Amino acid sequence: MEQTLLVIKGAYVRLVKILTKEKKDLEHIIRQAKASIELIEICLLDCESAEQYRKTMMELSSIYREIDKPRVGLSDYFIWDDNYDKRIIANNELDGIKDILLKEFKRDI
Repeated sequence: MEQTLLVIKGAYVRLVKILTKEKKDLEHIIRQAKASIELIEICLLDCESAEQYRKTMMELSSIYREIDKPRVGLSDYFIWDDNYDKRIIANNELDGIKDILLKEFKRDI
């Protein structure tokens, strides 16, 4: 349980770092990612039962579905940089984060 939460938290921390650098209207995704990080931190400190963990995962899954909507969310977002090599590196990292989150939440989608 704890390992799953740490993996998700790590992905969201990296996502916030990447999206904060972008100059686009991404505040909604950033806020939701930060809310997820906060939920995880609370659960890591206080989740003593499987039921509490399950509720936290349900909330995290709901947030993920909210930010991963087709055409307007994380699923279709990519980073543009005029430098091709930088663009490839940045989007590979972003795609890796998307893959981690999808793997953790795909059973709930």
